Amino acid sequence: MEGIALSDPAAKENCMMHLLRSLPDPNLITFLTLLEHLKRVAEKEPINKMSLHNLATVFGPTLLRPSESESSKGHVTLASDIWSHDVMAQVQVLLYYLQHPPISFSELKRNTLYFSTDV
Repeated sequence: MEGIALSDPAAKENCMMHLLRSLPDPNLITFLTLLEHLKRVAEKEPINKMSLHNLATVFGPTLLRPSESESSKGHVTLASDIWSHDVMAQVQVLLYYLQHPPISFSELKRNTLYFSTDV
């Protein structure tokens, strides 16, 4: 989830798309389908009060797993601080994808071949 903190838009885009390409195909298809559904829900915001940010806040922690805990890296940190940081990052990551133009499975897979380091 470090990619969300990048300030360079091109680097952030590359990192965030790499994150999606790293998912197994069934998970990727499910995630892309959920993204499109959540975008449709947000289109009805005047009625349902669910903006993209509200949807990311509700579903980010559900759809994204927490990062490796700081305590396992040798740092002493309060569990509540780790949890709070993870939740904020999960919300930001999902919000990024919700605000992104539609992402197609086939386009991601084509780019996987282009960006592949395997020879």
